[in-house]
Amino acid sequence: MLLTGRASEEHRRRVIVNTDACNEIDDQMAIVHALLSPELKVEGIVAAHYGAKRHADSMERSYQEILRLLDMLGMGGHVPVVKGAAAAMAGHERPQKSEGAEFTIERALDKNETEPLYVSYLGPITDMASAYLMEPQIASRTVTQWIGGGWWPTGGPEFNAGNDWIAGDVMFQGGMPLIQYPRGTYRMMWASAADMERYVMGRGAVGDYLTALFKEWRVTGTKPRTHWVYGDSPAIGTAVNADWGFYVEAAAPRLTEDLTYEHQGQGRTMEICVEVNAGQIFHDFFTKLQRFADSL
Repeated sequence: MLLTGRASEEHRRRVIVNTDACNEIDDQMAIVHALLSPELKVEGIVAAHYGAKRHADSMERSYQEILRLLDMLGMGGHVPVVKGAAAAMAGHERPQKSEGAEFTIERALDKNETEPLYVSYLGPITDMASAYLMEPQIASRTVTQWIGGGWWPTGGPEFNAGNDWIAGDVMFQGGMPLIQYPRGTYRMMWASAADMERYVMGRGAVGDYLTALFKEWRVTGTKPRTHWVYGDSPAIGTAVNADWGFYVEAAAPRLTEDLTYEHQGQGRTMEICVEVNAGQIFHDFFTKLQRFADSL
């Protein structure tokens, strides 16, 4: 298994978080969870694009959102924040070179580190596919967690994969150790308005901000929402404790342009997280947020 056991303060898991943080509201919770987890050594955060349909400068907006969260936590300047690719890959052999890809390569190949580097992708997987094409040696030093791809095993429309299907296919077919958290898995992470008001609101400026984001998104549209899917949290939750996920190993499919999976039944294998314990992951986050608020 690529991810095993529970990390601890004595044996911290090395992590880079790659996030399209300004896309909606689930990235923010996952980022805060990672930063408040003493079991994780967050070596940096990479700002990712989320396409150009909503904002032409989506990566820049993600970058500013990450800085905003760090300031709310009193961590501004303490965690490296770098910019990833501003757009999707244009071809299977054409990496999108970026500061984020270079940073990932640098941290992966650090000769002073003996533990693997886990890179948690909460959006398109552009930067990791690009980093792999730029420096294939990182495959022996990293494990990639990707929140993305449609329902397993069929695939289908899915936001993160849709924002760079070529990068997804490069990762499926390449030599990078990969754990995929497809749509059916990450949609298990439901939180309600009542949950946010009881466990998040009032827990410092960041708790109020996360709650305000929920309420803002909840009231937009024709029908007010009573819950939100915090779909990025499984990557961070299982980095803290791998036992909060259930994994299967399978031959990697091709990811096609229409986002379906083309199974060939051979070639390299990858792992798919097919189930997560949402209750345990939320409980871990709520507990750490409360502890943080108590320290203020």
